[in-house]
Amino acid sequence: MKKILTISAFLFLVANALLAQTLLTSIQIGTKTKAQLQGELPFVTFTSGAVMYKVTYESKNIDGSTTTVSGLISVPDNLNKRYPLLCYQHGTSGTDADVPSNLNFESRIAIAFSGMGYVVFAPDYLGLGDSQGPHPYVHAASEAWVAIDMLKATKEFAAQNDVAINEQLFITGYSQGGHAAMAMHRALEETNEFEVTAAAPMSGPYSIGEVMRELIFSGEEYTKPGYLINTIASYQYVYQDLFTNFSEAFKAPYEPYIVQFLNEEISLNDLDVQLTSLLNANEGAVIPLKMLQDDFVASIENNPDHPANLHLKENNVYDGWTPTAPTRLYYCKADEQVPFENSSLAATTMQTAGAADVVAIDVNSSLDHVTCAFFAPVSAVSFFQNYQMVEDLTSTKTTHAHSPFDISPNPTDGHLFIKNLPSESRVKLSGLGGKVYFNIANLQDDAKLDLSQLQNGIYLLQIVAKGQTWTEKVVKG
Repeated sequence: MKKILTISAFLFLVANALLAQTLLTSIQIGTKTKAQLQGELPFVTFTSGAVMYKVTYESKNIDGSTTTVSGLISVPDNLNKRYPLLCYQHGTSGTDADVPSNLNFESRIAIAFSGMGYVVFAPDYLGLGDSQGPHPYVHAASEAWVAIDMLKATKEFAAQNDVAINEQLFITGYSQGGHAAMAMHRALEETNEFEVTAAAPMSGPYSIGEVMRELIFSGEEYTKPGYLINTIASYQYVYQDLFTNFSEAFKAPYEPYIVQFLNEEISLNDLDVQLTSLLNANEGAVIPLKMLQDDFVASIENNPDHPANLHLKENNVYDGWTPTAPTRLYYCKADEQVPFENSSLAATTMQTAGAADVVAIDVNSSLDHVTCAFFAPVSAVSFFQNYQMVEDLTSTKTTHAHSPFDISPNPTDGHLFIKNLPSESRVKLSGLGGKVYFNIANLQDDAKLDLSQLQNGIYLLQIVAKGQTWTEKVVKG
């Protein structure tokens, strides 16, 4: 047992040394017992309680400068096990303080996941929580890089706090968080920096440039006019080319409240209330398109290359890539805020592009957007349980310091041979940062890995056979 813990600690320290230092601060902000979690959500099964931490970490701003971002890390209260990582991306925040690290209402979802055997990290996003400056709302690139930087910070946190984590990574999120979850998943698969085990975006506006644009420009009623303002303000902040002044884009009755919102004098919720009242009074219905100047609307509708159209499509997260990790897109067909076509279009497009394991699933066709948020995560965690691996550190039956197999030569300058594997063995080789280079199932007898193209360094070789797991350090050099 001592040998296992010594090797584990050594590997965590080496991994931490090789990662760029991202984590800045961490402070415990709360606990939940298993009984408390079970009382709050009696229809799911918890394996532990949870310990919550507020963290800050380094990321980058829209202009590329270094900035500080905050987030929530929630850890199972049983540290005698090795857990997967899970990223939870939150939905639209009404205020800068309405974020997971402040234990807002939605943080309960992230905390519940940790009570089911995950080390959970939930970014607050740029411009929210402790992060300074405007929030780039539904801006796919920053949603992705902020989450990936928090992934690195969480690995550092785990190494510093004796929290054992394995190489699995699950990604989910609801509403804006669904969009952010898919943005993160896409970025990770494009860079191959970390392997995604499975993903479950929920009720997200994946098709900003088609489904959401059509909803607004159809002139139909929409109960959340503030979302349109938030999106336009975000893309003006990021790209600075939608308009030259507010009056060019917004009609006079609505402009004062929009300016107050942008100056953080009123919340997004307050903005919604004011705009809803004005639209009902001026237009007889809540039709967000009516807030925009007619010439501004016409220029967008008549010019496919208008910056607004280009930026909306640029922030789509469903097209142009093919997920390799198992992916489920959960939605509710009666969703009045984020139409279900976002999920069905995304799944169909990905399947047509060759995705082997992407499915859109209607959780309940009668639920609206808010109610769906209580049920979609249950479907997501049920899906993740098909892949989740939690190892008991106190039992030699699941994790072994040294495998019984002949692994040679080690160190190696090229090929690595693994002999005498039982039938249906799985072999995975990954870097200390989590990047997976080989993940081969259904092996038996002898296996040969070609490491000749890998950089010199330390790698982790994991062998899963007959219900047991061994991890060996492999040196290439």
